[in-house]
Amino acid sequence: MSEQSFQLHDKTITIYGEWEKPVPVVYFHSFQKEGEQVWDECRRLSVPQFYLVEISGEGWNRDLSPWAAEALFPGEEKMEGGAPAWLPILTDEIIPQVEQRIQVTHRVIAGYSLAGLFAYWAMYNTSVFDSVISCSASFWYPDFMDYVKEHAFPKKPLTAYFSIGNKESKVKNAVMQTTEPNTRFLQHTLESEGIASVFELNNGNHFIQSEWRVAKGIQWTLRALKRL
Repeated sequence: MSEQSFQLHDKTITIYGEWEKPVPVVYFHSFQKEGEQVWDECRRLSVPQFYLVEISGEGWNRDLSPWAAEALFPGEEKMEGGAPAWLPILTDEIIPQVEQRIQVTHRVIAGYSLAGLFAYWAMYNTSVFDSVISCSASFWYPDFMDYVKEHAFPKKPLTAYFSIGNKESKVKNAVMQTTEPNTRFLQHTLESEGIASVFELNNGNHFIQSEWRVAKGIQWTLRALKRL
């Protein structure tokens, strides 16, 4: 495995892969530095050649939340709503530094949980990315579905991948119960607009096989991009 890393602000940027020709790149925000596990799962799934760029570090609830919101459960950190400040750092600083080192064809943004929400929100706020992967995304987020209905993409995604665990919405918390229907709604909406998209229902709750779920999303996305 070939990888290279650099620091920017409070983040570590790690690039997995080394290829002699331009290939797609997947930008992935990680919660606990699980980029290597995602890369390994992709190798096990024989995913076509691509670069995985992991962005890890402090500020998960700050940088990936689109607007301020209270914590979903007692004792958790509140959402600070820093995504509008973080996205330009990603697009104007991180991506240029990464792509001085590699040659790419398509850019994909991917995320799990709150990072999956951020990935989809980002598609409404930049035209940098061609495709989006949202796995077990926090589509329960307050007012997010209204936001989607009131905004349009500056550039329609070429592909969109959604997945969730089949137990994630079978919980007592009424807010969390909306996650699966909201995810299905988003995928159906894109499909009706002629965007190549898919929804997959995985076994289990929110906390199992996250790296494998992301790898499956990358596999589907890269295959779909090849067909376009």
